[in-house]
Amino acid sequence: MELEERFKIVGLLEAVVAADGVVSDEEREFLRRVVDRFGITEHDRADRPVMGSPGEAMAALRGLPQDVQTRVMALLVEAAVVDGVVAPEERALLLASAASLGIEACALEERIAQRLKSNVPF
Repeated sequence: MELEERFKIVGLLEAVVAADGVVSDEEREFLRRVVDRFGITEHDRADRPVMGSPGEAMAALRGLPQDVQTRVMALLVEAAVVDGVVAPEERALLLASAASLGIEACALEERIAQRLKSNVPF
């Protein structure tokens, strides 16, 4: 995967976790792991603007190669559920993302419910 694609994905993840105005420790740690796995340094990210609007996020998602989009959508769901709560703003961004890729809202809601259920600590 190209570096520019990795930056777009990180930007999308940041948009989802920040959608509700609160970035939890779990969300911060999730982002850190993705950034590390992508081999992106803080220096690399220093001059990158944060996605400012849902429209910008949707354009970035649609701009990714089609074979990457579905995997990124799954990552966006993971980012939203990592703290055990999907805020209405996060859900709205996920629904818009799914719609932009032609994914049915009910399929997304099922995925969110499934991931929230499997994220419950014992």
